[in-house]
Amino acid sequence: MLNTLKKTRFIILLLGLFFLVTYCKKQKNPPQKAPQNETPQNETKSPLINKSIASNNLTLLDKATGDLNNDKIPEKVMIYDNGNSTDFGTEREIHILKKVNTKWILWKKSIGPILPSKHGGMMGDPFERISIEKNCIVIYHSGGSRQKWSYTHRYRYQNNTWQLIGATTQFGIPCDYFETSTYNPSTGNIDYKIELENCEKESTKIEEKKLFKKLEILPLMDGFYPGNNELKFSNSKVTIFY
Repeated sequence: MLNTLKKTRFIILLLGLFFLVTYCKKQKNPPQKAPQNETPQNETKSPLINKSIASNNLTLLDKATGDLNNDKIPEKVMIYDNGNSTDFGTEREIHILKKVNTKWILWKKSIGPILPSKHGGMMGDPFERISIEKNCIVIYHSGGSRQKWSYTHRYRYQNNTWQLIGATTQFGIPCDYFETSTYNPSTGNIDYKIELENCEKESTKIEEKKLFKKLEILPLMDGFYPGNNELKFSNSKVTIFY
């Protein structure tokens, strides 16, 4: 009986030592938790650029590179079709990108100064091209059917915004007439010319005028509608659209 009791106590002691050793090992190697404030290694942060630039809905139509703010560092201007429906086809956007260190960031996005895809009438897409000239964004459009038209608009970064500083427009019908106006909204000066053409008589008559219309506030690039802005004059019957 005594020997049996001793054996039982010895077994209990061994079991106690086994559980103690196991517990100590678990405390030395606790389960590792992922840091809550760290980014996983397989995840990268978004670049310093507007996500819309990389959108699958945007189709690049044209681009130009040049200095727009006179800091001797070139900017990029990208023209996109964004696929949004309007009464005259799909909508267009201007994206102006500035380089900061090694990354291109979106400096400005504007909708309005590029006409929709079907605004050219029978001639199709009215947008022709863009260029950067003398620190300005220059946009070219054309269209029409029997009556032809073409627009050239110039925008410059000034007063901490983008403003229209020049517009050259032409309207006309072959063998009938063509009106051309070059408008400087900053000064108000307008050079106007009309060519009256008679193809049967092979004759052309040209009339030129100097007109003036100073605007109190220059039109902004945002929301500008090319060709849909009217100028009338108290001393002339001429009406100009720019």
